[in-house]
Amino acid sequence: MSPSKILALFGAAAVLVGCAGPSPERKKEASARMQMGVTYLEQRNLPAAMRELVKASELDPENPEIDVVLGLAYQTRGDLPKAEEYLRSAIRKKPNYAEAHNNLGIVLSHQGRGEEAIREFEAAVSDVLYPTPERAYYNMGEEYRRRKNVQKAGDMYRKAIAQNDRYPAAYLRLAMVQGEEGRWRDAAGTLEACVAANPSFAPAWLDLGRAYTSLGRSRDALEAFQKALANSNDPALRKQAADYVNLLGQEKR
Repeated sequence: MSPSKILALFGAAAVLVGCAGPSPERKKEASARMQMGVTYLEQRNLPAAMRELVKASELDPENPEIDVVLGLAYQTRGDLPKAEEYLRSAIRKKPNYAEAHNNLGIVLSHQGRGEEAIREFEAAVSDVLYPTPERAYYNMGEEYRRRKNVQKAGDMYRKAIAQNDRYPAAYLRLAMVQGEEGRWRDAAGTLEACVAANPSFAPAWLDLGRAYTSLGRSRDALEAFQKALANSNDPALRKQAADYVNLLGQEKR
């Protein structure tokens, strides 16, 4: 006998009790624990995050947002099958949950299941209420890039930029694929647009300096590398920029 038929035997009163969701107090506590879990994830304290998120799920088991964060936690842990399980659970509870579709696409892509991943990214961008469609377009670009489909990857990065012209990751990837094709003038143009929209984004200044170097524009390259130095505290990035500055300085002498 199926669970639904067993439940029916208990009568209408029992069904009403079974359908009652968590109390407002339990929902409030679940939300607080979920937020704590998110904070612990951001701090890379995975055991504490898992503890809070599992408790949140016990308190409010039908909450798809908790499932999504649990999926992210398992992804961080490296347990992709478990991450997939929780993200699919979120989608079952809320079929038009764009963020869950996007995150599921990432998990599937990491498992080498590209066609399924693209379907999930497409489901995410098809939701007109999704506040960050640029992320799903970017992720589609990443999947096509892994397949060596440079044309399609570039199209997706451009769509991401069209959705949010201040989304630097898409500019960097678009410029990268343009550079890999030897289209340094196009790459420089893409990166110029990126720093115009994000003047303090040091990685774009670094890549722009490299593009200018490939075009033989040493003076512009030197200025770009100096901008990278001025806008970054990251030791690795600063070292790369400083090395280029020193090299260009030696060439001028």
